[in-house]
Amino acid sequence: MSPSHPATEAWSEWWQRLDLLIRHLRRGRGAIVSSSSLRTEAKEAVQHYFRQVRPQLLHLGIGEAEIEQLDWITQYIVKLTSRGNRKSTYLRRLREITDLRGDVEGDIEIRSASAAQPVTRLTTATESAIIATLDQVLPSSSLSYKQVLQDLGDQQRVSYRGTAAELREVLRELLDHLAPDEEVLKTTKLEKDQKHPTMKQKTMFILKARGIGDTVRKPAEDAVAAVEDSVGSLARSVYNRGSLSTHIATTRREVLTFKGYADAVLADLLQIHK
Repeated sequence: MSPSHPATEAWSEWWQRLDLLIRHLRRGRGAIVSSSSLRTEAKEAVQHYFRQVRPQLLHLGIGEAEIEQLDWITQYIVKLTSRGNRKSTYLRRLREITDLRGDVEGDIEIRSASAAQPVTRLTTATESAIIATLDQVLPSSSLSYKQVLQDLGDQQRVSYRGTAAELREVLRELLDHLAPDEEVLKTTKLEKDQKHPTMKQKTMFILKARGIGDTVRKPAEDAVAAVEDSVGSLARSVYNRGSLSTHIATTRREVLTFKGYADAVLADLLQIHK
């Protein structure tokens, strides 16, 4: 991970402590950890987590589930240090932290990179809101959206084909996140010749799950029809246009038009104007 962000530095330092603690535990003789120096080392490693690492994880918006797991394991280790306990118990708890390492580390990398990513073409409140919301929901997609803004701010580019593909992926990733295939297929049948739910189906699944459905009376039914005709179709048309744009020399003006449609769909799906 990059050492430039405080969260990566705190995390890296913590793992240096944990790796050293694991080595010392394995080298220790006997089944019981009775050494006061080794127990102090374990306690200080936990203190580093709560004083340095945990605040940074919270600041970055790392998932509550991961933080709760780390909290539970580290608190357990503190209890072990109060008196002599089995070495195998220490190592078991440390293995559990190791099992979480990859996922948390990847999340830190994505979120810290997103926080550091400069934006050179942030001109509207909608763009700002899309970034702020994606930072919390899908940090990797937020990075992609920021890259789109940077690309569009660079009028010296000779091709914007990659920019169009990047914007299409932001929309696709958000729909996949909000409407996983298996959930959509519980209430929706695949369209002819399709192996997965379409973008339109996913968009409609999300909107209906928010209370716009068959059980609502006629005014709401009319609203559903309007959404199907506009936002749902728009989401699909944005996707199709994006696919085409990856095979032709897309001009900056075309991508700006494409982005206007995508922004409208993103704002609706993210409930930015609610």
